[in-house]
Amino acid sequence: MKPLVYSILPRPPHPTRDGGAIRNYHLLQGLSRRFRIRCFVLLAPHLAGEAGEYPDGAEAETVPQADRRLRAAASFARSALSSEAYPVLLYRSRSLLRRLSERAASEPPAFVLAHGFHAGALALEAGRPFWVDLHNVESEIWGRMAATASSSARRRFAAWQAPRVVAAERRLLSRASGASCVSERDAAALSRISGATAPVVVANGVDLNRYAFRKEPAASERVFFVGDLSWAPNAEGVRWFAREVWPSLSERRPQASVEVLGRRAPADLASFAGPRFVFAGEGGDTRPHWQQASIAVVPLLAGGGTRLKILEAAASGVPVVSTSVGAEGLSFVEGEEILRRDEPAAFAGAVAGLLADAGSRERMAAAARRRVEKEYGWGPIADRFAEAVARKVPSS
Repeated sequence: MKPLVYSILPRPPHPTRDGGAIRNYHLLQGLSRRFRIRCFVLLAPHLAGEAGEYPDGAEAETVPQADRRLRAAASFARSALSSEAYPVLLYRSRSLLRRLSERAASEPPAFVLAHGFHAGALALEAGRPFWVDLHNVESEIWGRMAATASSSARRRFAAWQAPRVVAAERRLLSRASGASCVSERDAAALSRISGATAPVVVANGVDLNRYAFRKEPAASERVFFVGDLSWAPNAEGVRWFAREVWPSLSERRPQASVEVLGRRAPADLASFAGPRFVFAGEGGDTRPHWQQASIAVVPLLAGGGTRLKILEAAASGVPVVSTSVGAEGLSFVEGEEILRRDEPAAFAGAVAGLLADAGSRERMAAAARRRVEKEYGWGPIADRFAEAVARKVPSS
């Protein structure tokens, strides 16, 4: 019989919904070929109607969470009265830990797999051998938000929390039986934080069968962004693009339009909406949007890990203009497979130039597709991850 793994997830896995859910889905799929999987999944109220998707043979138990606004207020207060990090408190769940303990009493797992920093904090409290798969360097995100957030209140809050998040990451990595992350860059950063052996690199990937390469560029001048807008770095990136880039771009390309696809947009983003700047809500399957997009933009100023939206764009045949932060950790060649621009005028110019040149868009799209075929297919990535876990955890 295959060894049993308990998997802790901060939200349901899904093959298309958002970066974290996509990564978790495919890594679970790779693990399911070597292990039995029992998932313990936090379920926020806004996801109550979405059960998620799981690989064959994986069992799942969902644990309801309170509304995020209530959790945020309580976590802020607790952090103010202690030395604990706000994001750790935000995802703390006694109910999940109790269920895991009850299950383990009758059938102990070979180990616990924590998907992401927040799930890692829960695994640490569970007191069992665990592997943590870190989707990004969480402390780096908080440090960047302290420097780039659009309001002084957000900057002060991030600066207050950043050292606490560093301490939480250090504690997590020192206690984990094994760890993985998405890029060599993140592995080096996490090694500096913990002083321990660098985590195993398990790149983000893309389903090359699901995201088919289109045969010719889109006819429209639609500029597309996709990302969960409840995640602060995505919302800040859209604010920057709307304020600093779009005025110049819209003047240069009067036929251009912007589509932003992402759930739970902060209320202030509505001020940027208009006939040529559309917020499309959460949506569902992103493939129809990729087929209509002329260019994908990734205007992130903070954030961490690597962007699955770039991999999906490349697989679908949509050229990408990104900031350096947005594209970090990926091996795309500047000028051939992606354009990286950090200043608003340069970013607008790069997008406008591609919109004006269908041939350049076509060549860049073809080169980027070759890159993801060579390095970023989910199947081989997930299998290598399962092999690394099996080697690292002695009890497996």
